[in-house]
Order: sequence, then structure tokens, then C-alpha cells
Amino acid sequence: MKKKLLTLGLVPALVLGTGAAAGAQPAAPATAAAPAGTEDDSAEPVTQESLQALRSQLEEQLYEAQELQKRLNAQLDSLNKRVSKVEKKTDQPRVDIHGYGRFRWDKQHFEDFKGIDMKSVWLNLFINHRINDRWSLHSEHEFENNLSNNHGAYEGDGGYDKDGGKKYSRPVLQLYAEGRVGEVDVKLGRFYLQSPYKFTFDEKVDGWQASYGVPTHWGRKAMFTLNSGNTYSKILYGDRDNKLDVWAEGGSTNFRVLSLISEIPVAKNTNLTSHYGKMTRRDDHMTRETLSVGFDTKLNRDLKLSAAFAKSDSDTLNKSHFLQLQYKEAKPDVPGSFDVYVKKYLQRGHTGMTNWFNDDIQDPTTSDYFDDLQNHAGVNLWDVYRSGEFNGLRIGVDFVPVRNTKLLLYYTYGKLGLFDPPTGALTGVRKNCSFFRTQWEVYF
Repeated sequence: MKKKLLTLGLVPALVLGTGAAAGAQPAAPATAAAPAGTEDDSAEPVTQESLQALRSQLEEQLYEAQELQKRLNAQLDSLNKRVSKVEKKTDQPRVDIHGYGRFRWDKQHFEDFKGIDMKSVWLNLFINHRINDRWSLHSEHEFENNLSNNHGAYEGDGGYDKDGGKKYSRPVLQLYAEGRVGEVDVKLGRFYLQSPYKFTFDEKVDGWQASYGVPTHWGRKAMFTLNSGNTYSKILYGDRDNKLDVWAEGGSTNFRVLSLISEIPVAKNTNLTSHYGKMTRRDDHMTRETLSVGFDTKLNRDLKLSAAFAKSDSDTLNKSHFLQLQYKEAKPDVPGSFDVYVKKYLQRGHTGMTNWFNDDIQDPTTSDYFDDLQNHAGVNLWDVYRSGEFNGLRIGVDFVPVRNTKLLLYYTYGKLGLFDPPTGALTGVRKNCSFFRTQWEVYF
């Protein structure tokens, strides 16, 4: 029946005819007889029932086609997911190992005696393990050898152990899990905590970190990061409030840390930063609080200006600031890229939450190479170099000669301001010092 109706071309007319008024009767078939032997001899009359049956058949076929399309879409979606997993395994392997090596030469000079000429080689190895789409494990391992005296990693000339030997070692710098809880980025374990510009905190913490980003008009998120954990520090050196190991170079270094960092875009190329930190020594619950604020902005495409100010609740040596102007940027993946910068410091000891001075500024009395410096000086460093302040300049150049390498050169020159142990205040005596570093970095 269906084939005959389609052959006669009646389907469009019949479908349109179903929209006629209720009760209307189909037109009577023509009475003229078709030639004998043609297909019309067996044609059946078109009735309301036959049209209804045809409509039911068409609706059933449409439903079957829709179901088939759903199954095909499901199969295509499953295929896309499998392809994505294969691509992810290729682009983001389950285990990723990379790192960099550093070949370093440092040269120090002080006004009254010759400093250390130290050559060293460093290897930092990073291992990342992806657990799933939300969580991963990370570790960093650092190995160092002092080529000048063939000491191993932080061995013999580090720390403050009077018995000598291996005083401390840090082959595992970081070991933490990282993931997301809702919209919050989380770290758990030992991780590297840096305040903005490494100005008041630049050390490892055993604890946790939570970061949350808020979208801004400038297309970059305002980031707020809360940190809590344990760290080791020398910050209470020369502090009058310190009742344990008052004038020892290291003192008790077991500290509980609370840190809140904010980095907020306020214009297309400008960020405001802040850091509030509180450290509490576990032995006697002595605390130190530090607050820093700063900004960085691009003056044009190649020129960047950064500045920050810090103040602590210590009653001496409690204010620091820096101002840096940088031209261009050295990127290890862009051969031929470079940068040149100049940095003005006023760095005082009691504004940093970790080390006495930050940014590799050398103070003889708190240096990890105190023993070597003492032997070179021929005098008691504690008597003649109780440094509480550095005021000076750094000029630096970074250059990428070939891909995944970088050559770093900088020269720091200024005055070390001495302080008086009984009062903790500056004496007014300032001594010249300089520090030169050449470093070759190779990334892999």
C-alpha cells in the first residue's frame, strides 16, 4: 500500500489534506478506467484510516531515527573521552622529571679583610606525579658541592654545630601534595613559600597553603594565599626581646609560621602586593610580626618598575625598602633574550621573617660560611662586623645564549651598618662591602 501511494505522488497531498476541517470526506476516486494491465487496477481507495496508519508509521520511523542518533552521539562522546585520555597521557604523563643545574662563582670583599672566593655546582631535580585530574604529588631535591673545598651538600661549613661534621643537609627541599578543594588551590607538606619579590620571606615551610583567585576587570585574578606551618630561621639574632641565646648567631630556630599574601591587579600592567607574617618560636612563644606592601608596573613594553616597603614589630632595625628598574626579560625558552636591572636596597635585619638579610646579601657574622670567613679575616667577626643594615645597589644582567640555558651576572655594592649588642641599635659605623656572582644555568 505504502509503495503504491508513494509511486502515485499522493503522500504530500494526503498529508496536507489531514489539516482539513473535521468530518470532511476524501474526494471520490475518478471513475475513468485506467488502461488494462496497469498498476492502477489494484489501487486501493485512500481513507482516513489509511492516512492515520501512514502517519503512525512515519512517527515510529522518526522515533527510531532519534534513538539511533542518541546512541551515535553517546558513542562519539565516549570516543572523544578516550582520545582526550590518550592525549593527556602524552601531553601530561603520569610521572614528569625535570630540573636545572647551576655552576656558580661568588666573590666577596669587605673593607677590613678579604672575603671568600667560592666555586660551587648545584643540581635541583623536580619530580611530579599526577594522581588524577585534581591532585598530584611534587618533590624537589637539591644537591650541592663546594668546588673550592670539596665539601658536599651543606656539609662542614654550614649551620652552627660546634662539633663540626655534617651540620645539616637538605636533599629534599620540597615534598607536597597539590590539588583543588572546590575553588581553592591547596598544598599539603613541605613547600617553598615566597613573599612578593622574596622581600620578607623566602624559605621552606612544613604545613599547608590555601589559595583563592577572584576574577578582575583586567583579565587576571586577584590572588589571596594563606600559609601555615613550621620553619627554621635566624631572625632573632641581635634582638633585645630574645631571651634564649640572645647573641648567638643562630639561636633557637623552631618557628610556627602564619602568612597571608595578596596580589591584586589594579590596572592592565600594574599589581599591588602585600604580605602579613607572624612567626612564633615554639621554645618560649616569642613572636615577630612583619608587614610589607609593594607594587610592580610596566612603564612600557620593555621597562618594569618594582618597589616595596616592610616594617616589623621589633623595636630596632625594623624598616626596609627596595626599588628596582628592569629592562627586557630573559626567558630560557627564547634564545637571545636578556634583561638588565638595577636595584636600590635599604635592608635591615629585623624586617625579614627568615634570614637576617635577604636576596643573597652577605653578612659575615650570620653567613653559612662563617668559619671560612673567620679564617680569612684573622679577627673576631663578631667584634668588628655585627652588621644590622645593608644600604646599597645591585646591577645585574641575565642572558639566554641558547635555548634552556641562562647566564646570570650581578654585582652588589654598599655599606654594612654595624649595631651595638646591648642596645640593638645602629652605632653609626658603616663598612664597605661588595659581592659579585657569575652563574650558568642549564634546564632539562
